Amino acid sequence: MDKVAFPIIIARNMLAALPKPVIERGAAALMRSMRRHHPDLFRNLAALQPTRLQVELTDLPHRFLLSFGEKPATLTLVRGDAPACNVTLKGSLESLLALLEGRIDSDALFFTRDITITGDTSAVVALRNTLDREEISLLDEAMALLGPLRGVGRRTVLRWEGRAARLRDRIIAMRAPDAPDEHDLAAEFGSLRAEIETLKSRLAKQEILARRKQGVAA
Repeated sequence: MDKVAFPIIIARNMLAALPKPVIERGAAALMRSMRRHHPDLFRNLAALQPTRLQVELTDLPHRFLLSFGEKPATLTLVRGDAPACNVTLKGSLESLLALLEGRIDSDALFFTRDITITGDTSAVVALRNTLDREEISLLDEAMALLGPLRGVGRRTVLRWEGRAARLRDRIIAMRAPDAPDEHDLAAEFGSLRAEIETLKSRLAKQEILARRKQGVAA
């Protein structure tokens, strides 16, 4: 399967809307998934110098702390004051995910100041070199968390992302003389919301079935 960029519009809106406890659980689950699928990556991270790297998003009110070296790597949501760290990596969600997945040259991101570093730059270089040796698809890792629904989840999220991108472009174009009709945009938004609610319902049913199976097994 060809590598597909992470659906940045959907991800940004979800991170903006979800409560912090849900984001924390999601980050922990994503790290567990990556640890299963990329054992070499985590062994290589554990071999690096102990580092606490703060990731600060410039387009969302969230900060994360990535810890690696000696112990298994962890990713946690930062609450309150800035934690003690060796280095801070600051950039937009899109730039940071592109760096993680290796979809764009990291030197170009640093040169254009899309990503800035404060602190121990050697730790970021070591991290970047370690990531460059892996083929990472965050979309596949996230969809793996859906279990049997990962296939339909992947197709649905990518469809939402495409529609959200088209809606964004149409809204931007509304300033033009040939702007689209607002009723068409409202209908499109309504359809998208309905699809989201349908998938949420299917996920809830899947979770209930999984819990029942666990109860039978116990």
